[in-house]
Amino acid sequence: MKPMAVTVILAIGVGAVGCGEKKTEEGRPEPAGPYLTKFRVGHALGPDRKVTIESDSFGQGDTIYFSFEVRKAPPKSQAKAVLSDSSGRKISEEQEEIPPGTGEVSFALKDTASLGMGEYLVEFFVGGSREEPQKWLGMGHKPIRLGPKRPS
Repeated sequence: MKPMAVTVILAIGVGAVGCGEKKTEEGRPEPAGPYLTKFRVGHALGPDRKVTIESDSFGQGDTIYFSFEVRKAPPKSQAKAVLSDSSGRKISEEQEEIPPGTGEVSFALKDTASLGMGEYLVEFFVGGSREEPQKWLGMGHKPIRLGPKRPS
């Protein structure tokens, strides 16, 4: 076989392998199981349950909002957010059922006045239906910083 024919055959074969593969909004192949998209953290939440004013820096007493979309979650799955301090000590945990359709989930951390200034980490999990609470899949994390109380 001639070198040019081998190149053409390889190019066609490689192109065919990628055909039919679903892509995420970022152009990467879509994961097989549940995954998060459109992750936001900030100061305000809109009526669509999405963070509207994004930030990673907050003052003591500020409410901190988290929103994200969960794709490909099994029915009645739960989403969980866990806030830890810089030493890894868990401070709070919230969970809610992932709504069918949009998969849009949001959490609000309201009691930040009692937290000290410093670095914190919020981790996100999916799974753990009410019937199987032990099966959580880690979906990532986001660092946040809490500074002095902001003037009113």
